[in-house]
Amino acid sequence: MSSTTGHERTGWQRELKLLLREPPLLCSIVTVFLLFGIFIIYPFARILMVPTADDWQRAVTGAEFLSAFGHTMYSSLIATATAIVFGFIYAYAINYTDMPGKRFFQIVALLPTMAPSVVSGLAFIMLFGRRGFVTWNLLGLKTDLYGAFGLWVVQTIAFFPLAYITISGVLKSISPNLELAAQNLGARGWYLFRTVTLKLATPGIASAFLLVAINSLADFGNPMLVGGNYHVLATEAYAQVVGLWDLPMGATLSVFLVIPTILVFFVQRYYLEKHSYVTVTGKPVAGLIRVTVGPFAKCCFFGFCSVLATTILLIIAVICLFAFTEAFGYDYSFTMEHFIEGVMRQSVMSNSWIAALSTASITTIFGILLAFLTIRKQFPGRVLMDFLAMLPVSLPGTFIGLALIMAFNDGPLAMTGTLWIVVLGMTLRQLPVGYRQAVAGLSQIDKSLEQASTNLGANSFRTFTGVVLPMLKNSLSVSFVYSFMKSMNTLSTVIFLVSPEWNLASVNIMALSDHGFLATASATAVGMMMTIFITFGVVKLVLKDQINIFNL
Repeated sequence: MSSTTGHERTGWQRELKLLLREPPLLCSIVTVFLLFGIFIIYPFARILMVPTADDWQRAVTGAEFLSAFGHTMYSSLIATATAIVFGFIYAYAINYTDMPGKRFFQIVALLPTMAPSVVSGLAFIMLFGRRGFVTWNLLGLKTDLYGAFGLWVVQTIAFFPLAYITISGVLKSISPNLELAAQNLGARGWYLFRTVTLKLATPGIASAFLLVAINSLADFGNPMLVGGNYHVLATEAYAQVVGLWDLPMGATLSVFLVIPTILVFFVQRYYLEKHSYVTVTGKPVAGLIRVTVGPFAKCCFFGFCSVLATTILLIIAVICLFAFTEAFGYDYSFTMEHFIEGVMRQSVMSNSWIAALSTASITTIFGILLAFLTIRKQFPGRVLMDFLAMLPVSLPGTFIGLALIMAFNDGPLAMTGTLWIVVLGMTLRQLPVGYRQAVAGLSQIDKSLEQASTNLGANSFRTFTGVVLPMLKNSLSVSFVYSFMKSMNTLSTVIFLVSPEWNLASVNIMALSDHGFLATASATAVGMMMTIFITFGVVKLVLKDQINIFNL
């Protein structure tokens, strides 16, 4: 036992001794931990200390709070389950059939990611609300689809792309070797799918479950628009802070919201670590063709994808029609007034652009630095750095926003009401994405290239800038584009951080919708999607074939 302890101490001392030989590397590590301490540990500790014993007692005994917690768990569970089923079927159809129009279906599935998730709720109101185009104008029905049912529908549509993107990436990486070998041994159809394909796709399904569950648990815009009297924790926390000025109770409910998301995060990690899904056959053999489904199943998959793609296009179409007609459903005259009012006469779009561009740049650069340190360097605290870099992915946006407000409302780092606190909130939310993207890129680069640079006399900083960065262009570009897109349409993270001077397009869409200005809200959403498309076009123009944004 003593020899083991001595060996561990020697290893720790050796890492520290090597670290002291490279002052730039030591300064980088100290700086990273200092930033984590100020902008992650301190705000999160601050919000955890706000609730008192009385606040916790009210939260666990109050009927309205218990009801909101139950609604949150129920709506999130069914929306997550449906989104994952839809995402898996869609991804399987793209990767395991030769149905026509696959490229079209790939692009359509990504359209909801280019607008705030609240757009699904906005379109739902326009189509099926009490004065919806379908329910009222076409069918003359007096229906009320607000509540649990409406929330389930809009969250399924809003978060289906997350499940599809995650699962599709795993399905695409599965080597055909194992499936072909199983087929040669007599496995066919459902048995082949259940025993081979589904098992190998488990990491994608688990990751999709994590992403969709956390997003649906923390969803704010859709429950505000279509939830009606069906209150959830995110909207209840907002009401406590903004409506009743009860900041401690808002913080208590935000902490309450963290419990299921943290639980989902660790269950997912534990499950994947306990099972192995590695295909030991190495790279796929050239010329092998993936096992695909039969003609009847292909028709079924084509029909399913067509219905889902039509639904998504209908949502986008109704947003555009409301944006560019005088009063869709009554007066179909074309007008640009709503677009001018929602996009041209306000600063929300330029604010969102500046904040999103700043966030994407920070998360991309900081993410690759973190990945280089945790993957390529040995130093005391490396595991802690990895944990802190991934921690924000398991936290609801409302929790992050409230934590930053409480931490930086006064003092030497007072940032409330400024652009900086908005960018900080967005950066914390998107940092895990940039970090994991950089980790994936570094994992594909042979360490011998960096060792050769070190042997030639270059230090860690020179190796990082001269060798590593040039080989990570694709990973960096994907991280930048994704971070920019998600920062443009984020809502729950910034709902507490915006100010009259630095209001954002996503928050303005929700506010306009909540007050009945659906046409102007639609025009703002269209402007946001156009901004993201233009950004994608510029990125594609600059990087050309180095990145294929829609090949997911």
